[in-house]
Amino acid sequence: MKKERFFAAALTLMLIAALTGCSRTAGGTDTEKKLVIGVTLQNMSEEFMTMLRGAMELKLAEYPNVELIINDGEGKPDKQAAQLDSFIGQGVDAVIISPVDADALAPAVKAVSDAGIPIITCSADVTGNQGQIWVGSENENGGSIEAEYVANRLSGRGNIAVLRGPLGAFAEQGRFRGYEQVLAKYPDIKIVFDQTGNWQREQAMSLVENWLSTGTQIDAILCQNDGMALGALEAVKAAGRKNGIIIAGIDAIQDALDSIKAGELDATCFQDAIGQGMGALEMAVKAAGGGSISRNNIPFELVTSENVDGYYSRIKL
Repeated sequence: MKKERFFAAALTLMLIAALTGCSRTAGGTDTEKKLVIGVTLQNMSEEFMTMLRGAMELKLAEYPNVELIINDGEGKPDKQAAQLDSFIGQGVDAVIISPVDADALAPAVKAVSDAGIPIITCSADVTGNQGQIWVGSENENGGSIEAEYVANRLSGRGNIAVLRGPLGAFAEQGRFRGYEQVLAKYPDIKIVFDQTGNWQREQAMSLVENWLSTGTQIDAILCQNDGMALGALEAVKAAGRKNGIIIAGIDAIQDALDSIKAGELDATCFQDAIGQGMGALEMAVKAAGGGSISRNNIPFELVTSENVDGYYSRIKL
């Protein structure tokens, strides 16, 4: 009888241990359910956004109990707001968003936070404290690095044109503030054109073609992403003006690195898409498990022909 009681007790302990062991995730967090994380990215036609997605999917291999639901915002704030509302309805465990518009999406981000769901803003942020935690690169930093490079190349004197991202976008606002901070030190540098190319290569090419057709002197073009910088480059090359116009971008996508290496694009600013994407997912998993997370800034870095070779390995998933 004593043996029977002993074996019964031992079996109970083994079952408890087995159940406890099954509840431990790859990241060391105990949980009894599969975690679902909703993701909405600005526009999957943009290379930087596809890099963010790829980084999250690569990091996902470390979390066998995590499911990602990834949505394309298609560059539309109302679409992203609807996607956030859907995540609330689905009862996801955490949300990651790279918002298209800093102001327009602030209420939708607050609604997620108010629903008790941790929300991480990745790469771009929304206006004000809406309960979000941000991971990304400070856009003023990227804009100031790019503008300082161009100002030095111009020896503090000349005409520049600016290609912005979508007006109202978090990155567009921050990068332009960075431009303004630097150009305030150089009164002999004038902005002669300033328009949005909406992050798109073709739109940027068309705008620059129009600018060049006016006959206005342009000594440099500041582009708020590499796609637009490459579009500007095509327009300048077609006009036979490449040797007279400095062109810089932001992000350090592969096409930009290749162009710098070939001696065409002058510079870009490396923005760590892999670090941001992986960091966002890590933060979301931790927050979904009840852990504490905090703001994470990843600085920009200037890339020119002198150091371009060192960045190829840093953009490979």
